[in-house]
Amino acid sequence: LIVFSFAANAQCTEIFFSEYSEGSFGNNKYMEIYNPSNAAIDLSAYSIVQIGNGGIYTNVFALYGSLASNDVFVFCADQADGAILALADTALGYPSIAHFTGDDCVMLLKGTDTIDQLGKRRVRENWVVGTGTAQNHTLVRKMSVEGPDTAWSSTAVMGWDVYASNTWSYIGSHN
Repeated sequence: LIVFSFAANAQCTEIFFSEYSEGSFGNNKYMEIYNPSNAAIDLSAYSIVQIGNGGIYTNVFALYGSLASNDVFVFCADQADGAILALADTALGYPSIAHFTGDDCVMLLKGTDTIDQLGKRRVRENWVVGTGTAQNHTLVRKMSVEGPDTAWSSTAVMGWDVYASNTWSYIGSHN
């Protein structure tokens, strides 16, 4: 019981990707980062790297500002649907990390260390995720996931709920 008590009180202190959406019409794309900790986190120590089409190109975006406890940071393509843009913290023009497809690896870095990722580095394939794929779907991190995961091939693929393209009802918050 004592071991369980300590485990139940443990909380993740590291941000992670909580949502990914590749919608229709080319630009309806966004990702969300969640802060599960009990304190605000300075995002200036973090960046997002996209490795496109198996390594043909890369895009990098340095995060900025502070992310409040249990809050999210949303970035999207600057020509996304108005419903996405209304909830985005930043909208990025082409080319950028927000212009991904279901075969691009996207990584969250703290300094030079990868702490979370979606997809495999330098491999071009349509990522199988849970009951679907990353392409043309919305992925929401399961509530059972308590922190970042870089083991895409073994554990991360099962850590997402998969929804149809243009499912944006979860954007802007995470549990």
